[in-house]
Amino acid sequence: MNIKVYEKDGKGVVAPFGRLDTEAAGDFENAISRATRISRNVVLDFGGAQLLTSSCIRVIINAAKDLNGSGSLEIVHVSDEIMEVLDLTGLLDILEVKSNKLPDGNDIRVLFFDVDGTLLSHSQGIIPQNTLDALAAAQKRGVRVVIATGRDIIELDKLPIHDFPWDGFLTLNGNICLDANRKMFAGNEMDAGEVEVLVSIFQAGKVPFVLLGKDTHYINYVDDVVIRTQLSTHGTIPSIGQYQGEKIYQCIAFVDAQTRKRLESMLDKCSITSWNETGIDIIAKTGGKDAGINKFLEREGLERIQSMAFGDGENDMSMLRYCGIGVAMGNGKDSLKEMADYVTTSVDDDGIGNALRHFGVID
Repeated sequence: MNIKVYEKDGKGVVAPFGRLDTEAAGDFENAISRATRISRNVVLDFGGAQLLTSSCIRVIINAAKDLNGSGSLEIVHVSDEIMEVLDLTGLLDILEVKSNKLPDGNDIRVLFFDVDGTLLSHSQGIIPQNTLDALAAAQKRGVRVVIATGRDIIELDKLPIHDFPWDGFLTLNGNICLDANRKMFAGNEMDAGEVEVLVSIFQAGKVPFVLLGKDTHYINYVDDVVIRTQLSTHGTIPSIGQYQGEKIYQCIAFVDAQTRKRLESMLDKCSITSWNETGIDIIAKTGGKDAGINKFLEREGLERIQSMAFGDGENDMSMLRYCGIGVAMGNGKDSLKEMADYVTTSVDDDGIGNALRHFGVID
């Protein structure tokens, strides 16, 4: 959990990023206390909040009681899920709450793109020329163009995407963040205790398993499932290797749905997302593409309302939810389309260009 506290328009703003649960309750309460020292008019910016549970609900109730009559408390950029929680608890009746509002296209200063199925056409094996033209038009307007992918930089270099002048690379689902010159400016390694378990899975060799460090990636063994999965996504087959004690930022497993569920139930400090029917990413619960975007925005001095994200798969949900505008590709998963702000056409039908023109980011 990361919580920013700052002053804006004469109000004290509390902007939590991550899960507002029992573990975060103490920090959340302290952050609101700091905000009240800035101003008795407090704003809770929930644009980066992923969950709201009872411990933090009590913090909000106590803050509302404290500010009643001597100040104000409002909540902005509230997701549909958290809005339902606030409604159920009656907080909508006593507080000013504003749901997410899409920004104007002229406000967008940075674009974040998944690679496979979003930038890269699986049918063509390249980034379509109309997509490249749209990205170049956005950059001419001063809009940054950033990759946000589950792949590492080693794999990215093997894809036909390196000729474009990207403004940054959020690799390994946002857990290694690189600037335009490929210099790492932020990272989120996995918990050391959890890594012990993950390395045990790797060494046991019951399922094909990849460990990814800052500059390394290697697999325990390769079978037909690995080959078929990687071929279907233009992926490469990692070299077989051994764990040498380095920090691990992500794992990949080639497994069926039942084994995925088993891994989810045993890994306390990890989250799992699918990028293929037999391919999953395993990362720290504190990570994700949205976490990487948050770090990029902080570095560039930008607000989330100035960002726009494009994706097609399950591991893109967090960034589409986090950014000011979240766009699902027409060829994307139905579950992603249901939560996106906008569904564009497919990657093969100028989906990125059509969305950028729809929102007025480019002409």
